[in-house]
Amino acid sequence: MIKQSLEILIPSYNEEKNIETVVEKSLAWLKSQTEDYSVLVVEDGSNDKTKEILKNLTKKDSHLKTIYHKKNLGIGQSWYDLYKNASKNIIFTCPADQQFDPADFSIAIPYIDKADIISIYRLKKQGYNLFRLILTNTNKLLVRILFRLNIKDINWVKMYKKELLNQLNIQLKSSLLETEILAKAKKRHAKIIQLQAPYHLRIHGKARGASFKNLWLVFIDLIKLYLSVRIFK
Repeated sequence: MIKQSLEILIPSYNEEKNIETVVEKSLAWLKSQTEDYSVLVVEDGSNDKTKEILKNLTKKDSHLKTIYHKKNLGIGQSWYDLYKNASKNIIFTCPADQQFDPADFSIAIPYIDKADIISIYRLKKQGYNLFRLILTNTNKLLVRILFRLNIKDINWVKMYKKELLNQLNIQLKSSLLETEILAKAKKRHAKIIQLQAPYHLRIHGKARGASFKNLWLVFIDLIKLYLSVRIFK
């Protein structure tokens, strides 16, 4: 058991076949690590039974907190709300689709006192189509050039110290939100450690990745982010 308070943040949209398992695994792992813990979920206007399942789970365990969006606002807004409402000292991010097992957060525990951010990466991005692979690698290259960030898996699982997040003045509500955090953290000379953990193929539900119609919006946000990071102190 450790002394720090821990919290797992989970964005969820149409994950009726996954959300209960992910929440229960998250609660079980946290309980094994510390006495002060919580799970925070954003339910992003799902049109399946995700909301009902979360309401039932919340009644069973007071360590589970949920934010409900009346309509689907997207992954960027979900992460923004999760970070702004996180309440514990050490924050973990976790997908709701069972592609990451919360028990694997254990690899980060020995490094909690040695890092401000722990970025967990996948050795292989299984299940990615050619378009998504090209987009991911292009994004990684641009981030490396513009922000001098050499992060193996920018939009995957991480550990953040809440104290650091509070200092970064997070502004974006798009898929570039994680890039904003990492770029600003680098300017603050934050200690970033990268660790590898298993990645599991989705069993239930449908992946919702990038699409051509969103590329223009991402490009605009990338310009905004570059200017924002340049003036950030």
